[in-house]
Amino acid sequence: MPGVGANDPGPPSAGVPDAGGPSDASAVAGAPESSGSDAGAPVDGSPVAAGSDCGCDPRPITSITMKRLNIHPFGEDKYGHWWFEMDGSESYGWWPKKRPVGLKDTFFGTEGELNGQTSFGGSPTEDPHQGDSGDEEFHPVVSKNDGRSDDEIKACLRNFANSYSGEWRWTFGAGQNCHTFQEAAMKHCRLCKP
Repeated sequence: MPGVGANDPGPPSAGVPDAGGPSDASAVAGAPESSGSDAGAPVDGSPVAAGSDCGCDPRPITSITMKRLNIHPFGEDKYGHWWFEMDGSESYGWWPKKRPVGLKDTFFGTEGELNGQTSFGGSPTEDPHQGDSGDEEFHPVVSKNDGRSDDEIKACLRNFANSYSGEWRWTFGAGQNCHTFQEAAMKHCRLCKP
């Protein structure tokens, strides 16, 4: 049962784009502060919401794959999991730090950590699901006019992941978890779902 994540768009206060929360990535729980000097930061300092319009002719970033396992309540991976992989050699996702994860942890929160390093077999640069197939997979896209290189975009995601912090929680669509982690990373680095 390596996966522990959940479908969670986050509460409005988490700054998730479609939840009516703040529009800047720094307002997202756990998200690092935006910096104009970050190679992946927007020129004007304002991140683009994941899922927003990246233009009529967006450019796919094929070296990055967003992966999503659905919730399977009666399967081995009952919570599902969302993570992203870069070049097939590094990956990032948000996990609870301790195991087992009980109902109290799920609904009220527990300490979270990058890649489930303490209890789920991950490493600083490898999510426990690295290399696994997702129920949904896609290459994020950027505007055709986005001047950043693929390496700059990967650096943005890497920096975001390594700066992320806080709890892990899933409460019927609220909380900070692997779903909100992936969505916040996309927003922070101005990536869109195709």
